[in-house]
Amino acid sequence: MIFCAIPLIIVFSLCYAATRHEDLRKIFFHAFKICALLTFFLALTVFILGFIARG
Repeated sequence: MIFCAIPLIIVFSLCYAATRHEDLRKIFFHAFKICALLTFFLALTVFILGFIARG
């Protein structure tokens, strides 16, 4: 199931960054930051829900 989330995170990050910047270098830098942030929060959510489910 996680393999479905990876392309969605990448596409969402690129689209969101492209609406904020015009320079290609800034788009990719901002997209990388957003991608890392989304991945962190999704992993944290999965960890918390897994911890609650085992409790």
